[in-house]
Amino acid sequence: MLNSSIKQVLIFIFILNLAACATTETKNAENKPKLDLIKIQEQANIAYESDDLVTSEKNYEILIKELPEEAEPWFRLGNIYVRTNRPYAAISLYREAVLRDPQFAKAWYNMGIVQLKQTAFSLNEMLIYTDKQDPLYSKAATMLEQIKSIVSEY
Repeated sequence: MLNSSIKQVLIFIFILNLAACATTETKNAENKPKLDLIKIQEQANIAYESDDLVTSEKNYEILIKELPEEAEPWFRLGNIYVRTNRPYAAISLYREAVLRDPQFAKAWYNMGIVQLKQTAFSLNEMLIYTDKQDPLYSKAATMLEQIKSIVSEY
């Protein structure tokens, strides 16, 4: 009989704890400020257009977190990463943009340009360290010049 009473008391305490947790979670959710994503997007775009890369980066990161299915914030953040010399991260963000919108020509194009610049860097390094008599030296030099002519148009 005593065991049954103890079980009932424990169950009652457990239920009270669950109710308290649910109430706390509800209050926390209610107290959490809701983001005005339209305002954040406007601020991001204004900062981006005025080359305030710190503010625009912060705001585009928020947009990516809150609206991960949208391609444009991924693309814009990729552009910011290019401007701040983070090409690998930029390529990753461009890939995310084209996953969301495979017809996003600007994202494809910018990703290709960044990749060409990385290739040019590698070829330039190769020419520094490779013997000029190596058969690949002249091929690399030719390729580097072709890439430079393409990238200079960008």
